[in-house]
Amino acid sequence: MRSSHFGLVVLAAVLWGTGGVLGALLAEHSDVPAPSIAMWRMLIAGLALIAVLAVSRTLGLGSLTPAMRRRILITGALTALFEVAYFGAVALAGVSLATLVTIGSAPLWVAVADAAVGRVRPAPRTVAALALALAGLAALLGTSIDAGQDALTGVAVALAAGAAFASLTFVNRRPVAGLTAVRLTALSFTAGGVMLLPVAGLGGWGVPSGTEGWGYALALGVVSTACAYVAYLAGLATVPAFVATIVSLLEPLVAAVLGALVLGERIGPWGAVGGAALAGAVVLLRPQRDRAGSDLATPYDGSGSPSRQE
Repeated sequence: MRSSHFGLVVLAAVLWGTGGVLGALLAEHSDVPAPSIAMWRMLIAGLALIAVLAVSRTLGLGSLTPAMRRRILITGALTALFEVAYFGAVALAGVSLATLVTIGSAPLWVAVADAAVGRVRPAPRTVAALALALAGLAALLGTSIDAGQDALTGVAVALAAGAAFASLTFVNRRPVAGLTAVRLTALSFTAGGVMLLPVAGLGGWGVPSGTEGWGYALALGVVSTACAYVAYLAGLATVPAFVATIVSLLEPLVAAVLGALVLGERIGPWGAVGGAALAGAVVLLRPQRDRAGSDLATPYDGSGSPSRQE
């Protein structure tokens, strides 16, 4: 795992953390429903990156191979599913509980996939980091949990959202030759945004209004989405999927800090303890040395005796 790639995953989590505040400001200013916010953030992200690729003459639609097209469509569909399921969970169970279950379950889904498909078990240091991060996430969000009337249904939908994000990470743990992170994000998010058009039509259509509203929408699409996912997908080149999903738990910490600074929300002492635990988990996961592989996973041969990956 290379330090530069680990830094990109951390950067992605930080940028994702700005999305909550920007989404709240957009919804408040333009009265845009959640399904439409999800659609706009994906469309703006995809189209902005397509514009960059077109100007630099690196879009290359005619050179897409079948493997590239499959990865683009799968990534777009999984991201769209994640957005829809997460916002659905929020409507059913409340923001804090939905976030806690969605983001907290993602590393567990990846661990299951690693064990079933890759026959890899997380190393003790990674498991300790996950435990610390989940405890921190619970402390950060626990005091603000206000479960909706359909909390159990909301938790089930949040688990599906976590599985979608984990699948997105797991699918992209190995890049497709010739498909850069920028190109993948540009095309997959445009496709995913188009997939969300009927969902937005059914769940509540809304369009940003005025210069301020479009400013929030552009920032949400370009900074919180396009730049964040480009960094995340690029970081997956050497950062294991399980580690990447744990680092993504930084997102609610950044969102909480920005909420306090911009929206006047209160974090409280337990929130501060949770934030410190999340930061500690990331420090625990940081690369001890640059290498293409990782010392944060343990392969096993099915005999019950795992061997340390070198």
